[in-house]
Amino acid sequence: MSKRERKRYIKRPSVHGQRAARRTAAMNKIRPRAVTRTNKKFSPIETSGEIFTTGEMLELVRDAADDEIKLIRPDGPNVSISARFVVNGKVFVPPTLDDDVMKAINLPSNAADYGSTEALFDDLRRLFREHPGLSEEGVSKAAFCALGTWFPECAPPLLLVSAPDASGSGLLLEQLRCACRRSVIIGDITRSGMWSLPLSLRPTIIIARPKPTKDLLRVLRAMSQPGVRVPQRGQLLDVFCPVAVCTEDPLSDSWLLENSVQIELMAAATPRIAPQALREISRDLQPQLLSYRLRNFVKVQNSDFDAPQLALSTREIARALGHCIVDDHELQSRVVPLLEEQNEDARVRRTTTFEAVIIEAALLFCHEKKKREWAYVGEFATVSNAILEGRGEQIKLEPRAVGDILRAVGSFTRRLGRAGRGVLLVNEIRQKTHQLAWRFGVRSIDDGFDRCGFCTEARTQFGDSIRAGT
Repeated sequence: MSKRERKRYIKRPSVHGQRAARRTAAMNKIRPRAVTRTNKKFSPIETSGEIFTTGEMLELVRDAADDEIKLIRPDGPNVSISARFVVNGKVFVPPTLDDDVMKAINLPSNAADYGSTEALFDDLRRLFREHPGLSEEGVSKAAFCALGTWFPECAPPLLLVSAPDASGSGLLLEQLRCACRRSVIIGDITRSGMWSLPLSLRPTIIIARPKPTKDLLRVLRAMSQPGVRVPQRGQLLDVFCPVAVCTEDPLSDSWLLENSVQIELMAAATPRIAPQALREISRDLQPQLLSYRLRNFVKVQNSDFDAPQLALSTREIARALGHCIVDDHELQSRVVPLLEEQNEDARVRRTTTFEAVIIEAALLFCHEKKKREWAYVGEFATVSNAILEGRGEQIKLEPRAVGDILRAVGSFTRRLGRAGRGVLLVNEIRQKTHQLAWRFGVRSIDDGFDRCGFCTEARTQFGDSIRAGT
């Protein structure tokens, strides 16, 4: 086959194929591979705040010069404000969020010297003393809780305010907005509406007189538990935030009451404070509080403040508030007396639960002179109802309900012949019963006598603080 004949059999690319080949070749020649890698490395990272291992921090501010959201960075005794910072080879910029939402969130314009911890706390108390419906105890509680919001990493407690007077509650909510970190006041809430907010900012959500719905209780429970995530549209949302709620009537949810700080506003003639005056207070106070966070974050994280004499839930509240006080042990020591009345209420509330009463019945079976091998569920119900009746309660527990509670606390029932179901009182169950009795602070152990070896063991292991409900 001649050369001319061979060319006739070679398939030539189409015009479209030729053009594609030319484009590919041209792109390969001009592609800036090195530049692309550099851009990827330094692509901006949107952040609402950073805490680096070196102790450096980035925080959000609203620049007073142009009203733009920027970042602030401590630089020794000074601070720098910019729309972007490069740290460890990474570029950080403020988050891109809805303008209306960001305008509603209160942000400081800078960081300012606060003097001392005592001076800053006095400024907070001075703010809340302007409210005539707050007692001195309420003033201190509000000041501690407001300062706690500046350290959401310490899990500040939920603040519950009951205020029958709408005007009085409005003033307190505005005062809280002046003092709390990234605060925003919202009205009635739904779960979907709340989860749509930029909760990654860890804002302080101040809820004004919401309707006492089941949605409200679910939202408050979820937002008050660090580490709990909520499923939403295929994602798991971290919804923990500092929250303050003002309701017309006190909430009755026992879990929320045990894990919150409560303030009751007294009826009083509420003075009208001009919005401009509140804005000026906020303009002065917010930069000082930001400076307190920037300077003392490491100290707060390393604080060893504790209140082991309090019940578990109240103890956690005391720790969260006490950790936020640095370089002032006298001020720290005021936290525990402030919570003593609430601690006693929590202890009484726990000892009067059905679980505590049934555990007390189990403890009586363990301490009978003639050693029992088992106890029927019906016997648990009879003894529990006798305890309730002796304390003036009109409620009667059915055996089925008693069985459910026994299983809930880990004392599983089994069929014991024709007489029905019951609990085998083996040593493991006796030991567990004593541990639960100390944890629930059942009243029959308040006399301090050890009636068996398990009593001595539990007292040695847990101490008297467990009897107080910890």
